[in-house]
Amino acid sequence: MASDKRVLIHCIRESISNLQDSIDHFRPDYVYLLTSYHHSEGKPDLALMEIENKNIRTFGDHVKKIEYVALHNIREAWHQETMMKVFEEFALIKSDAISRAKEDGVGCEFFAGLSDATGLFSPSVAFAAVLHDMKTYYTRGRRRYYHNEYVLELENLNSITLVKNWIEANEHHKENLKYLEALIEIENEGGQKITSEHITNKVQTGKRAVDKAIKKLEQQGLILVEGKKNRSLSSTLLGQLCIRMNLGGL
Repeated sequence: MASDKRVLIHCIRESISNLQDSIDHFRPDYVYLLTSYHHSEGKPDLALMEIENKNIRTFGDHVKKIEYVALHNIREAWHQETMMKVFEEFALIKSDAISRAKEDGVGCEFFAGLSDATGLFSPSVAFAAVLHDMKTYYTRGRRRYYHNEYVLELENLNSITLVKNWIEANEHHKENLKYLEALIEIENEGGQKITSEHITNKVQTGKRAVDKAIKKLEQQGLILVEGKKNRSLSSTLLGQLCIRMNLGGL
């Protein structure tokens, strides 16, 4: 069975090595380079040419396996509309990649990079990646003390994306968040070990429904369960963040 296409959306301004390490880490099938018009004729255009020419001296052997590469320009890097422009550009990129992958009968897995970004690109990419259900990463500059580990996949952002996908996959999933919200409210009151009974009383529902919700919330990494009998419950940082972000629209 064919694998989904790996799609790299990489911000580029001045660093070719940053892109080299990102390609080496993710081994993408499609590469979309994102930059501002101000920088587009420098390193971004060079990177585009080197990938198109399958230059293994620059990008290693994997460059031969890159099926498609494109350079996307956004005119304003420091503008109040930059975030929306990046979001819209991601929509175009996502649509194009999915269309290409569909020809091979597969889907896509997206990775969006925050490093080597100019102006307001970094927060804009993070915003767009979460809303477009993409994973995010940051590629560090090469330093000996990184021991060749330059690419960091941003677990918190990626976890939020996964939870968002879980909520949107089934309308009943967001119902579980009311139990998480109740748990956090009890925690804020302080001073006690919290069990499922406390949540049952708080939400005024049956214990069976609470126990089912606890299991699902634990699977998503939104709560922590300790012990076997009379289990102790606590919210995780991810769970608290999801409630603050109002992901379920509660």
